[in-house]
Amino acid sequence: MKTTNNTILVTGGGTGMGLEAAKHFSELGNKVIIVARNAERLREEAAKLANTTAIPCDLSNEDELRNLVFILKRDYSDLNMIFLNAGIATNYGLLEGENAYEISKAEMITNFHSAVLLTNELEGLLADKPESAMILTTSGVAFVPDLLHPTYSATKAALHSYALGLRLVLQKKESTIKVFELMAPLVDTPFSKAVKSDVKMPANQIIKELIAGLEKDDFELHVGLTQQIAELSRKSTQEALKFINSVTG
Repeated sequence: MKTTNNTILVTGGGTGMGLEAAKHFSELGNKVIIVARNAERLREEAAKLANTTAIPCDLSNEDELRNLVFILKRDYSDLNMIFLNAGIATNYGLLEGENAYEISKAEMITNFHSAVLLTNELEGLLADKPESAMILTTSGVAFVPDLLHPTYSATKAALHSYALGLRLVLQKKESTIKVFELMAPLVDTPFSKAVKSDVKMPANQIIKELIAGLEKDDFELHVGLTQQIAELSRKSTQEALKFINSVTG
């Protein structure tokens, strides 16, 4: 996959990996569209980058999400890449969250349902390009759950399953769209501030590995500790479960 001269949508683009991705893609000569809820911060960050536009949007709000799709189809007909990176997580123990049901709904809507809507609604726009891509951010917790984030882990497992199916369907259609899955480790960002761990990986390094993987058409990227989790899970789910919860707990 080429990593220059694209028009790229980045959700969760106001902070963390999304913002790092916007910076790297901008530096590579791409047109970048960043999306996040905090309009003021998003516009401040976009103003610092070349060829970058901010579109404020709360991905948990269906009306705002569909309006984002409308704007993209109307104003960005050259869109050929989407990096669906936005996510929310709540730190609580399994069977200990008083509002676990409501927490799980909010996480699933933002982390999973928004990706389903965007991939379905934008597939036609991307498919008419000679080269295009959908990039979905999941995690090592898609293999086995981090029990500090039990329902967040479940959303990433759902998204991993969805990415596998999406890739197969597009291949059968002989579509130009390539589906990449960035299986990120624990990232050193405000997102993971509540997790006490010494194995957090800088967002900058993860995005460098993402870009290298795009260039090599490495469709399932196991970055950092995710590689070890993937290998352990193939041998023993229980050993992988013990490992991930020892490094995050």
